[in-house]
Amino acid sequence: MNGNDSNEKKEITRIEERLAVLNEGKLRLTAELNRLRTESVTGPTGSVVREPADPGLVHHHCSSDEKIRLFRSLFRGREDVYPRRWESMKTGRSGYSPACHHEWVPGICEKPRVKCGDCSAREFLPVSDEVIRDHLVGHEPNVSGVQDPRVSGCKAQFVTG
Repeated sequence: MNGNDSNEKKEITRIEERLAVLNEGKLRLTAELNRLRTESVTGPTGSVVREPADPGLVHHHCSSDEKIRLFRSLFRGREDVYPRRWESMKTGRSGYSPACHHEWVPGICEKPRVKCGDCSAREFLPVSDEVIRDHLVGHEPNVSGVQDPRVSGCKAQFVTG
């Protein structure tokens, strides 16, 4: 291997590391932007309470944003974290784990050796309209659920028919 190959590999590594840092920053800023855009007030338990959308005013001609607002008014839980569905191709087992910004990031996430609950680098992802949109259209891996509200003391709300 000559010096040029070595320099090119170092440059590729440097650029890949920089892109990872930029992507992490973008994810954080997107989450903050979604949080700021959400019209919400803080309830007495510290949970986010949205004004329920009027179901009579939401129909198939409404925008995706209006439909997401209705969905979020009918199904509420913790806003600071949501569970993401997983499935093991080896064992066939499936379940839900808190969505983490660092999941499977080389050098940060030590899965499967270290479980998420024992990870010191975990950084949970908050619920956003994008997460809800991906869930509603079934985009993998963003099939999500409602994180157990008892952990933070807030109350979940579900409306079923």
